[in-house]
Amino acid sequence: MLSVTDATRRIDAQTLFTDLTFTVARGECAAIVGPNGVGKSSLLRVIVDDDLLDEGAVLVDGLPPDDRSPDFRRLVSAELGDQAVFYDATVGEHLALIAASHGVDPDIDAMLDDAGIGALRDRFPHTLSTGQRQRFALVAAFGRPAGLIVLDEPERGLDTEGAGVGRRVDPPVDRRRRRRRDGYTQSVAGRCVR
Repeated sequence: MLSVTDATRRIDAQTLFTDLTFTVARGECAAIVGPNGVGKSSLLRVIVDDDLLDEGAVLVDGLPPDDRSPDFRRLVSAELGDQAVFYDATVGEHLALIAASHGVDPDIDAMLDDAGIGALRDRFPHTLSTGQRQRFALVAAFGRPAGLIVLDEPERGLDTEGAGVGRRVDPPVDRRRRRRRDGYTQSVAGRCVR
């Protein structure tokens, strides 16, 4: 599902990572951990085509990252902390728009309830607390069809209760069946805190 081969990324004179090679099979989860500044987020941005490698290659289900490709966008769902939302659309309206753009009709109320933010459906995302916005972002990432889900520090801003949101969000029924049958793949970055 995800293949990273001989990946190197530099910013100016700083090498973030070099000769990084790994694969993540369908149904597996990869955790990318390390201290700040070692390139975890940069690697995730490369995977979703928001950044480029200096050397090496990334393939997602055999495709190079290309966020202009409808096939690639259908394949990859990401929550990288850069939430782009419409100022005058509610939480529920955002989720309905995402679902419609992927041809699914999930129970948005159930998904929000599963995430502990059911009462916030008619609120605007910019009025939510940090933790509520993060729960909303995770619902948006998990609540649509995808073969690869890419999350950058998904626990950011969440309290203990919110930390399990990704495990509780109930995706569309057809997606649940396919996930059970074929599995889905996750790539997650987090900090090492000591």
